[in-house]
Amino acid sequence: MSALLVRQAQRLCEVFTELVRRYQFRDRDQICFHGLSISQCYALQALAARHSLTTGELARHLCLKISTMTRVVDQLVRTELARRGEDARDRRICRVEITAQGRALVAEVRKALVQEYAGVLRTVPAESRDAVIEAMSCLLAAFKGRPSCRPAKAAAGRVRRRRNGIPVKRR
Repeated sequence: MSALLVRQAQRLCEVFTELVRRYQFRDRDQICFHGLSISQCYALQALAARHSLTTGELARHLCLKISTMTRVVDQLVRTELARRGEDARDRRICRVEITAQGRALVAEVRKALVQEYAGVLRTVPAESRDAVIEAMSCLLAAFKGRPSCRPAKAAAGRVRRRRNGIPVKRR
């Protein structure tokens, strides 16, 4: 690895870490929007984009454990932002769907976020805005190419080694 690449990676690490920190804590008094957790907001956005997902699909999409995702879905169902239903092809599968109320909330959250981002973009020179967005898109593509969710650690002694990146059970 070249010295230039190392310096650039160090600078990216500093800038990116600070950007994420400021983004995550931009409003400490607000969980997300309308009393929703970040996980609930992301789950609603995923459901709005894909209409219906299983709890497992949602968990994989958000990089959460299924038990955590089940609790998130329970809260969304309780507040009537989502509903559970049977899969049309396999009644054993439970699908989660967004409700009209949930869809309206997602639109409201998106509108608020777009307004917030417009305020941020106003501080960036107009001639640099497209370049900033393109650079962030390149970073996103680079991150998408890496493993985004780490598998949960297996119980001691069950999975000991990997073959071609796949856990192999110990005999």
